[in-house]
Order: sequence, then structure tokens, then C-alpha cells
Amino acid sequence: MRMVEVARLDDLGVGTSTEARVGMETFVVCNHEGAIHVLDGICPHRNGPLGAGNFADGRVICPYHGWEFDCVTGEYDFDPRVKLRKYPAHIKNGRVFIEIESLA
Repeated sequence: MRMVEVARLDDLGVGTSTEARVGMETFVVCNHEGAIHVLDGICPHRNGPLGAGNFADGRVICPYHGWEFDCVTGEYDFDPRVKLRKYPAHIKNGRVFIEIESLA
């Protein structure tokens, strides 16, 4: 596993989200009530870019078809068995890092 930077805290105000790319992987980074959450950034429904959608009331909203995911649990609102993978966020020197498997 390796630590990679996915956002800067200065660019992630409370109640906002952003897209982050690491190699071929896409993540959505959310600031919900001052807590940072990082999830897979591609919607499992039709591969929508979640970081390009809206973020409201702790919900990541896909811009394609409006699927909503809880940023704390990763669960889809209408079927909690559908989940986005979550990544533990580590904050260091104003930057947000996650652990990912090393790219081959």
C-alpha cells in the first residue's frame, strides 16, 4: 500500500466535494460537517463521475441519473447493499491522503 495525495484542505470547504484522480483511479473527496470522506468516484449505475455531481446534506449525487450515496457509509439511498468503496482519509500538513494499492 502507498499513501497518495487526493486533495488539499484549502480547496475543500465544508459542504463541498471534489474529484481526484490517481493513475486510472477516480475518487470523490467530501467535506461533510468538517469531516473528510473519500470514496470511489465512479457511480456503479452508469459510470457517472461522482466528483462532477452535486454534494448536498452529506450525499454525493451522480450527475447522470441522480443516484445518491451517503458520504459517511458509501451506501446508495434506495438499496444499502449497493455501496461505494470508502478509503480512510489521513490529513497531514493541510493535505488529504489515502492508502491505495501500488500501481504495477
